[in-house]
Parts: sequence; structure tokens; C-alpha cells
Amino acid sequence: MPSNEPAVLAVAGGDTEVTDLLSLDDKGRNRATVRLRSGAYVADCAFSDYLVIEDCPTVAVGAGRVFIRSKDQSAKQVSNWIIGFDLATGNTTKKFDSGPGSLLQPLRMSGGRLLALRLSNDHISPNAHVSLDPEKDEETPYFYFDLPSEGEPLTLTLTNENDVVVQDGRLFFGAKSANGPSGEQEKQWSYLALDIGSSAAAGP
Repeated sequence: MPSNEPAVLAVAGGDTEVTDLLSLDDKGRNRATVRLRSGAYVADCAFSDYLVIEDCPTVAVGAGRVFIRSKDQSAKQVSNWIIGFDLATGNTTKKFDSGPGSLLQPLRMSGGRLLALRLSNDHISPNAHVSLDPEKDEETPYFYFDLPSEGEPLTLTLTNENDVVVQDGRLFFGAKSANGPSGEQEKQWSYLALDIGSSAAAGP
């Protein structure tokens, strides 16, 4: 259940991956169906926990739309896009292209705008927390940031393995699970949580 207001259900029809998104009206009837069977989109939801709802980190719902991201494209350079679907019709409404060398990840809606991460893959452009406006077709950066080089914090940006929350102008990354060294293994450490704000403050 990516959203309860408006109500949107994620369905895995005969598969382990989400194949359809169902938009429901206030009486629980199906308004529209967004079909994802082409395999081009990423709609990850939690299947390992019992009775988990509203844990679909790659799906953002609001302002009459549902936004999901495509799978990473790597024919020449890494890239992807975020696409919006109308909850009343199931038709596509807007597409935001990451451009070559970066990836876009939806986080959540803020009014009529979509908050997202722009993660650099070419080590030239900076990472950014951005706002995507479907009405004006504009991308507005809130702030740019670098990730610390020690402790492999880049893995915290993987939304299917970690919680990524934006609140009060800050980004919070948190691991959903952690495994420690056992026996005589060399002790290593990694980030379990990381917060980043416009002042570039960060902490392990």
C-alpha cells in the first residue's frame, strides 16, 4: 500500500515484483490501473515483513499522480527517468529525465512538487536534493552534497535496503539492518545512519 490517501495498492500479479498499481476511489472501487508489466519501472515494496503497509520506497503519491522511476539505463552512460501517472486515468502525465551520468530517485511529494535525489555516477557532477515541478516542468536544486569517502556511505542511498527521509530541509539515510563481524574477521565499520543538510553537516 504505497498510499492510503489517496488510496493506491501495489499488486504483484503472479510474480514477486509489482506488476500493477491500482488507484481506488473513496468507496474502494478501482479508478484506474497503472500496468508495469513491461519491466521498465522499479516499484519496490516490502515483502519480507508481515503486514507491512506504506513501505514502497520507490513510489511517491500525491497531487492526483503516482511517480515511479525507471530501471537504470546503461547503454552508453548510466541514466534513468521518473515518470508520473494520472490516478484517475492511469495515463502517463510527466517524465523527468536524469540525463547521462546521474540517476533520479523519487522520495515523496511536497504539495504539487516531487522531492527527489539526483545521484551522480560520473564523479564530476555533485549529488543533489531537488524538487521536480510537474506543472512548470522545472527542476529546482535545494542543495548539493558529497558523501563521506570512508565507511562506504554510498550504500545508504539504495532505497530498497535503507530508509531515506527528507524533513525540515535535511536528508536522513538509515540502514534497515546491520551485520557485525564474527569470529576472527577483521573489524570493519560502515554507516548505519547519516544526515545531510544545506550546511553539509553529516554524522555517522
